[in-house]
Amino acid sequence: MTTIRAILLLAIGGVVLASNSLAQVTVTATVDRTRIGLNEDFTLSVEVSGGNAGEPQLPAMESFARLAGTSSSQSIQIINGRMSSSHTYHYTFIAVATGSFEIGPVEVAAGGQTYRSAPIRIEILPAAGGPPAAPGAPPPQTDPGVTADGSLFLRAEVDRKQVYVNQPVIVTFKIYTARNVRNYGNARLPTFTGFWVEDFPMPRQPRTYQQVINGQRYLVAEVKRTAIFPQTAGRSTIEAMSLDCEVAVAQRRRPRDLFDSFFDDPFFAPFERVTIASRPVTIEVLPLPAAGKPAGFAGAVGNYTLSATVDRSTLKVNEAITLTVKISGQGNIKTLPAPAPELPPDFEVYDPKVSQDVEHGETQISGSKTWEYVMVPRFAGTHVLKPITFAYFDPRTRQYVTASSKPITLTVDPGTGEYSAVTLGGASKEDVRLLGQDIRFIAINAAPLQRLGAANYTSAWFVTLLVLPVAGFLGALVWQRHQAKLASNVAYARSRRAAAAAQRQLKAARKRLQANDSKGFYAEVQRALTGFLGNKLNVAEAGLVTERIEQLLREKNVAPALISDYLNCLYTCDYQRFAPATATSAEMQQFYQQAAAVLEQLEDAL
Repeated sequence: MTTIRAILLLAIGGVVLASNSLAQVTVTATVDRTRIGLNEDFTLSVEVSGGNAGEPQLPAMESFARLAGTSSSQSIQIINGRMSSSHTYHYTFIAVATGSFEIGPVEVAAGGQTYRSAPIRIEILPAAGGPPAAPGAPPPQTDPGVTADGSLFLRAEVDRKQVYVNQPVIVTFKIYTARNVRNYGNARLPTFTGFWVEDFPMPRQPRTYQQVINGQRYLVAEVKRTAIFPQTAGRSTIEAMSLDCEVAVAQRRRPRDLFDSFFDDPFFAPFERVTIASRPVTIEVLPLPAAGKPAGFAGAVGNYTLSATVDRSTLKVNEAITLTVKISGQGNIKTLPAPAPELPPDFEVYDPKVSQDVEHGETQISGSKTWEYVMVPRFAGTHVLKPITFAYFDPRTRQYVTASSKPITLTVDPGTGEYSAVTLGGASKEDVRLLGQDIRFIAINAAPLQRLGAANYTSAWFVTLLVLPVAGFLGALVWQRHQAKLASNVAYARSRRAAAAAQRQLKAARKRLQANDSKGFYAEVQRALTGFLGNKLNVAEAGLVTERIEQLLREKNVAPALISDYLNCLYTCDYQRFAPATATSAEMQQFYQQAAAVLEQLEDAL
């Protein structure tokens, strides 16, 4: 078993050596940052891949850096049966002089040839904030929000800086970082004033890749991509976008520390919040040329094709047919203007149904927009739909283009509907078109009619609903005051209740009359008469004698005849109550009517 394993290892090693000897050697040199403080350390990494190369030969750096330590690592990859290996050498330096310096090419010898890396420019600063600016010197051209060592910044990158009006510009916002970014958010997006905006859908996890800038390796993450369509000519500016990032705090320890690899683990690294912002980007928007602009051009810019189809070419009168017009291509799909098909006057056309399909490619916006017209021919015959045209400006050729569909021939057979039964009397199609402007089709179902100019707020029900709350409130107020007066004013309460009390007494008298009880009948009538007067005048019934009654009624300006009738009724009651003879039923009935009439007249008089 041991022998077989040794043979396999030797075979793999042989394959590795053979592959290395034949592979192309590449040398890549990077630094962990390009702006370094004086007496701070920085790392130069040299990656040698392919071939059986020796150790790198570093350029002379003694004038600005002192070597503090080295380390190396090796990796082997086998992908699809092909093996590759790389060897990375790490050199830790201490910056010893301030200024701008260049790290020259790193040389590696392999197979009798010498391979070199690209030079790297670094800047060594006297302090972490950078050197003081010279009087009158312009500010340094760095991205806003970039960290002091240039290890984290945000860029807005556009695919082109000179476009025509309504030609798309793809803007991609990217985070460049040489540090561990744990999270980002609270984006303050630009307003894109003067642009039509179409955002690209972004994945939950941004796409990342590595990129070397000026010798420093960055992890690049695309956080937002937008297609913008300028609406006016001139110089337009894409405003800055800012992000809040949580990044690991850079910690520097002595090189070759035994515990560096352990405590440099991101799990133990503290984080800080850093706000980064992109630079505004200015683009030049060219106006569309005036020469050669076709008739009917509505501002579409891009590259399009047009098609027009019908769902059938033969149909009957009054049957519906669908004309589908579709414009496909690259450009601002959502703002494409509706085509204007020229249809026969014998066709009744309804508003189109509009649908669109927008596709977001890697570097462009494409898709299609569709209009579906429902048409109903009213007369039989052969009809030709004229070609439909669509004019747009192609920025690639810088010319106007007019796309056109093919003519469509429709055969309309006579139908059985009511329109086909109309006799034209030899009228031409032009006559039909003119009549269609003046005559409306007869409505089969009666529609609700309403007087012209009628307004709901002038109707009776509206005014009633408007007045009802006010009337209810006033009624409740009067009722509340009436109840309060009844509770506090005895005279008012007795006067208001006098008629009702008298009616109850008369009702009791009628029961006595029906029972042929003459004594009781006249007693109840007398109580009705005296009780009514006592309540009306707010006096005690026991004190009402003939002279007092006559005096009180005269003070109330009651007619003497009515006073006499009232007193006669009282005399009759007294006489019948104490007379030995009893009255007949007819006499009692007549007296009942007389007493009720007197009470009714007194009610009006008092």
